Amino acid sequence: MEKKFDNSFVNLREEANGRVSVKLQPNTLGKTDSEQYYGKVTRVTYSNQNLLDMVAEELPDMSIGKITDVMTAYTAVLQRTLANGCACKFGTLGTFYIASKGTTESANGKTELTIKFTPEKAMRDSVVQKIEITESTYVAPKITVDSITDITRNVSDGTLKSGTSVSICGNNLRIGGTESGIWCAPVDDEGKLTDDDSSWKKVDQDFFLNTSKNLIFALPEGLEAETKYCFVLKTRRIGYSKRERKFILQGTTSSFKVVA
Repeated sequence: MEKKFDNSFVNLREEANGRVSVKLQPNTLGKTDSEQYYGKVTRVTYSNQNLLDMVAEELPDMSIGKITDVMTAYTAVLQRTLANGCACKFGTLGTFYIASKGTTESANGKTELTIKFTPEKAMRDSVVQKIEITESTYVAPKITVDSITDITRNVSDGTLKSGTSVSICGNNLRIGGTESGIWCAPVDDEGKLTDDDSSWKKVDQDFFLNTSKNLIFALPEGLEAETKYCFVLKTRRIGYSKRERKFILQGTTSSFKVVA
């Protein structure tokens, strides 16, 4: 008798486990002295068109135009309901709701409002257990400098004129917190920084611009002409927030020569 195979053991609708990578960052706000890290997930973002196409696959008897109309109307109803101050529960998915944001200095003050989403436990558990973390790595934060520009002369050729305004561009540049600042430190002919910080000249803290990606300030007086220096940057500030790191983040720039 011939044996028949119906391939019923093959589930064509089965979804493969998802994969994400996690970038670890130090918890600088923790109350304990022990090292702790929190993760930021790196993931692929599906566009609205991607989602529409997948919904169309789930509903082959319904046109993509009708699906688009339903999702557009659904979004409009959601916005209108939230604007009325109500919460919106999406079955087993979760709930959108209005929440308070930030603090107020007055007992009668009003905080800002924001919109949050809390997934249902069943939804959260069923999704997370299908995802595999393929990589979990820690990269220490650091100050990076892309360019140093003499604003007065509009040049970035490794020279700065006495009394000029300087622009430094890069990342993690924002200066703030205890023991923070910018110093002009002498370097030798090979560009090596001197260990004697008593010869360093501190930049005035009154920056014209002080952001994570750009610093603009006046070059301090008293620097010797035809002498090579580099900028030493120290900060505890975390990006654009008012929070500070427990540790000093320090970086040095390439050398520059002061010209008369």
